[in-house]
Amino acid sequence: MKNLKLQLFDFKNQLTIEQLDVARIVQLHVENYDNMSEKEVVQSLRENLNSFTFYPEVKALLESVEDEISQFPLIMELKNIYKKVERSNHGMLYRQALVTLLEIINKPDDDARMEAILNELSIYDYIPEVKHFLMKIHTSPVERQNLKNSGKASKVYTIVEKVEDGHLAFISDRWFLISENEIKQVLADDYIKDEKKIREIRMLEKVLTVGDISEDKINFRIDENLELGISTKKKTLFLNGEKLDVETTLESLFNSPIVPYLKRDYYLLAEATLNNLDKFMELDVALRVVNILNPYNESFVFNYKDKMYMYQKDTRYGSKFYAYENVTELIHDIQKDLDYDLSHFYENKLSKELKHLRGLEDKEQMINMKLKDVNESIEMLQEDKALLEESKELSLTFKNLLIHKHQLTKELNVIKAEKSKTRKQIVG
Repeated sequence: MKNLKLQLFDFKNQLTIEQLDVARIVQLHVENYDNMSEKEVVQSLRENLNSFTFYPEVKALLESVEDEISQFPLIMELKNIYKKVERSNHGMLYRQALVTLLEIINKPDDDARMEAILNELSIYDYIPEVKHFLMKIHTSPVERQNLKNSGKASKVYTIVEKVEDGHLAFISDRWFLISENEIKQVLADDYIKDEKKIREIRMLEKVLTVGDISEDKINFRIDENLELGISTKKKTLFLNGEKLDVETTLESLFNSPIVPYLKRDYYLLAEATLNNLDKFMELDVALRVVNILNPYNESFVFNYKDKMYMYQKDTRYGSKFYAYENVTELIHDIQKDLDYDLSHFYENKLSKELKHLRGLEDKEQMINMKLKDVNESIEMLQEDKALLEESKELSLTFKNLLIHKHQLTKELNVIKAEKSKTRKQIVG
């Protein structure tokens, strides 16, 4: 990657006396370079030098810097967030987040950066700039909704066993029968009579209780510093995230000194997992919802054909299984107890008015994000009033930002009025 500041400095020194206005604009950007990200610098250069593109040198410069930005989009976006967070880091509140951002930027490739963003940067989603960025990269409605609420939802991965009356699925600590017309809580023994099959099912229950199940891997925390992973795709073994050789088997691994003697009972769980990988799957009709502020409550919601259910597991008051006739009531209950909006999950059951209201709320949030960016830019320009008065280009940019802010505010007020009207229609 080229040094943009040095590139601008060299460009300015090559300008002629007739290009004094261009030199002044470039000099302003060199002086303020350390307070802006490369993305912000390039955007500002485009806005201020656009009227001077009749100079071949100016046109070539703009094309060069914009090409540099387009070649490294993720790095430039991360650097942009870093600068924004740094500017709002009053009292060093975001020091650790800034360190994490630097570490992610210095990763060797974009795949490693994306992994770190999802695993490390996401814990700082309370910072508005980080939250805005995560909202843009997440395409999953569940993940996007997780950023909007204190409650969090996740997919349900479980074992599914086919029986005569339908399919049995183990969720949290109970078995549920998914039949043709309904979902109900049952005992597995009532539907599976074969003793060998029952023993196998009990072992898989233990796997779900002890293991950490995801789409691609099943992990067992064998010891404090030892984690065994089993790929759900190719039966590949992993140790502390590192892929093991093809020659390494479960037997050889558990017979080695790597696994502590008192932890070798995990072998039975790992073996049962390997032999039944086809039974582990995502239950797409269910969603798990939790909230760290309400640690006693764990709820599982179901959207099955024309039915709606909720299995609520409360460590204080016990577990309950509800069937709902009204989707609004279920959404309200989860919102009240766990602060999570299930509208996206039950979209097929929402009324036309309620869908319209959710769409307006999404638009409102996007406009608020844009307004935040515009206000940031306005505040940055207002910090140095002397430069603002001296430079016609910066003054024009400032006026355009004010106009854009007015337009966004006007659009926001229209959406708020439409929201109020839609709410009245729903209540009425």
